[in-house]
Amino acid sequence: MNYLAHFHIAQHTNTSIVGAFLGDFVKGNHWQSYHDEVQLGIKLHRKIDSFTDQQVNQLGLTHYFQADLRRYSGIALDVYFDYLLSLHWQQFSQSSRSNLISHCYQQLQHFPLPDKAMHTANHMREYDWLEQYQYQDSVAGTLRAISRRLRRPVKLELLYEDILCHSTELEAAFLALYPKVLLHAQEFVGNYPPSK
Repeated sequence: MNYLAHFHIAQHTNTSIVGAFLGDFVKGNHWQSYHDEVQLGIKLHRKIDSFTDQQVNQLGLTHYFQADLRRYSGIALDVYFDYLLSLHWQQFSQSSRSNLISHCYQQLQHFPLPDKAMHTANHMREYDWLEQYQYQDSVAGTLRAISRRLRRPVKLELLYEDILCHSTELEAAFLALYPKVLLHAQEFVGNYPPSK
């Protein structure tokens, strides 16, 4: 799942927006330096990523992508799933998508983020990434932008062609998968902290 999904899951489980964001930036056990609410958000982010990867593998979704770029298919699916969440927002949320997005930008703006996370959050807000996810052609642009940040140049936007070829199957997979993700998130938060 990408940024919008993680923020929606945070709203759905009443957990930290900041923690949901920092899950991509806080590595190892550095989550311990944050207060409890953010710690839970970071752990939830990791749990959702792990669960989603397992489900994607079980569903065989990576096989919809060309073999030479298949190792990057998870990135493409994360981005496309944010578009699909935007498309089907009313099915998964009773609150306004725009209100959540505004709330997320405010939360990130007023939290002392690490440098790399702050840079990303500023770009996200400046270019309004979360609103852009409602447009299907933004998927290709997002993949192109991610390509530029990789150590080795890879044309991730080529994966968008595979998405278009299999959009019906991928949409059906998302609609089946996302309710499971939300339930898994609720169960994780409901059982947190785990008993020792």
